[in-house]
Amino acid sequence: MEPTILLAIAMQVFSSFLFASGAIMQSLGVKSQFDPSGVASSNRLTLKGLLKLFTVPKWVIGLALVFTGAAIHLAALTFAPVSVVQPVGILAVPWSVLLASRIHKHHISAKLWRAVGITVLGVVGFTVFSSLFATGEKYVSFSAMLWSFIVVCVICAVLSFFATRAVAWAKAILWSSVGAIFYGLASGFMKASMNLIQKHNHSFGSLQFIATVAMMLLCYVLGAWMIQQGYASGPAEITVGTMTTVDPFVAVVFGLVVLGEGLGMGVGPMIGMIVTGAIAVYGVAMLSKDHPDAIEERRRAAEAATQVEA
Repeated sequence: MEPTILLAIAMQVFSSFLFASGAIMQSLGVKSQFDPSGVASSNRLTLKGLLKLFTVPKWVIGLALVFTGAAIHLAALTFAPVSVVQPVGILAVPWSVLLASRIHKHHISAKLWRAVGITVLGVVGFTVFSSLFATGEKYVSFSAMLWSFIVVCVICAVLSFFATRAVAWAKAILWSSVGAIFYGLASGFMKASMNLIQKHNHSFGSLQFIATVAMMLLCYVLGAWMIQQGYASGPAEITVGTMTTVDPFVAVVFGLVVLGEGLGMGVGPMIGMIVTGAIAVYGVAMLSKDHPDAIEERRRAAEAATQVEA
């Protein structure tokens, strides 16, 4: 293996650790704004609370760690193909589980490790299929990007509605999914804006480029808002697992459908992506349901129900 490939892998391992550490720190910062004896799944972060987070040292440190990890990730992509670098990023899930267990003194059960393993397996498989077979490309019309933005906003609005009414263990995964969907679309818009400049002779002042960048920035803002809601309503590991699963899935789907990267893809690879994507989602659902916090919340809810009946 070439030294540059090894360097890229090492950089991405470190990047995944920084992302997991940043997520844990941000989660601690968000939860510091709520009653520690309350029910986490009922927490809801307001706009005032979000702005106040910029004065919380833990949250700011977490933000800096996430940004540093993102910078190292981008640097790693200059040394190796995305098909090599991207799957390594899923290590953020086991990193976050290990870090959280040390901080909160949780016992990591076999079920939890199984959920992590299934999630990692699914994401790696999905990334392999997408990186090997998504090779086509076409000129992207602005209407296609606008419609993708509208569709995603509708989907996210529906998921947000259900997030407010979901069972306790599912709230964090739903809020985090909404944020990850926006992040994934933002990544697609970033790729589209780069293509407009590099391959389609658009200027930085063209209306299509400006509109694409505006939608990208709006997706990042909305995604950040929803990710913080995920931190507020559940463990950081759930948000990390959801982001590393849903974000690339949405970005790849945008690439396949809107950017035309799936023009030469056969039925087999498409089925493989669907199956591995479903495996990853199942792993995150297991992680949410079998997390010690979720188990404790169900126990407390059962005790409360028993007391009411008595």
